[in-house]
Amino acid sequence: MKRLVIATALLLATAGCTLNTSTPDTTTTEATVVSAVPTTSTTPTTSGAYGLFDISPLVRTAESGVVAVTQDQVITDFLGNTQELPAGAGTGVVIDDQGHILTNYHVIQNASKVTVTAHDGKARPATVVSSAPLQDLAVLEVSDATDLVPLPLGDSDSIEVGDAAIAIGNALALNASEPTVSLGIISALHRQIQTELGTVEDAIQTDAAINPGNSGGPLLNAAGQVIGINTAIAGNAQNVGFAIPINNAKRVLDRFERGVGQPYLGVAVSDNSQAAAGQLNLSIDTGALLTQVYPGSAADRVGLQQYDVVVTFNGVDITNASDLVNAINDTDPGQQIQLEYVRGDTHETVTITIGQRPSS
Repeated sequence: MKRLVIATALLLATAGCTLNTSTPDTTTTEATVVSAVPTTSTTPTTSGAYGLFDISPLVRTAESGVVAVTQDQVITDFLGNTQELPAGAGTGVVIDDQGHILTNYHVIQNASKVTVTAHDGKARPATVVSSAPLQDLAVLEVSDATDLVPLPLGDSDSIEVGDAAIAIGNALALNASEPTVSLGIISALHRQIQTELGTVEDAIQTDAAINPGNSGGPLLNAAGQVIGINTAIAGNAQNVGFAIPINNAKRVLDRFERGVGQPYLGVAVSDNSQAAAGQLNLSIDTGALLTQVYPGSAADRVGLQQYDVVVTFNGVDITNASDLVNAINDTDPGQQIQLEYVRGDTHETVTITIGQRPSS
């Protein structure tokens, strides 16, 4: 399947806690506002995605499962004085009745304090109980789950381009207890995007408006099920936003529920290619090229080296970097696997025990 790598001006969809109401210092093109109401006198149908104009019942059902997430950080000034200040805002999704909330890792990254504000207006202190930085996901916990209603998790493998998509979140941190709602469609599937934290595989692209502050919030289907976690926007485009497929997030949640950490091989990878093979004198031009092997990692302990090319993972063919990343993500820490790689023109096979990603 052909993948599009989007690496230019991609912004993680977070926002500072302080909203600047002055004119933004950016270059935009104003567009004429056109009514969404048909110009004919024919009454529009209300069945199916084409008639999805009134989504207020869906919003009323979902709003108790969407929360604003804000963080404070300890800041040290040039005189060495420290103080705790608001540092960012995002969104979260209530996933159970025990007070657990799914959000983006970058929403809570480097936080000294995390606060969750629900539709009831109550600000709740939150604790980060699990994080998967590579997948840009984190799980929070609040002690008071009163009035927090978990949202149903859908199946992101079943969605199609053109399906309805609804984004709900703390856009621009305008009002923590009254999230912003936007409506659009699934614009594309299987995007590969580069963010400040790394690569997001199989991202969902949508034209439902996603803005700073939406990060960690739900992308819903027409049935009100979470199909993605909104995470990034293309800063040099309009109405191009991206969400992590909920099925990818389910793997992280499953490990959290089982008390298992995130898998870690200890390598950086890129796609192998004819150009790379020619430059590095490799005998193949496909596979996952190891661009870095981290000292002390599982990969390092079995002797893997920079510019080795992984071609199979537990008997499954690896044709590019995404294949290897997905294979690692599907493996639990402590599991032994057989890994075949090419070094120059030599094929080697090693048994490797997948490690656990260090806490960040």
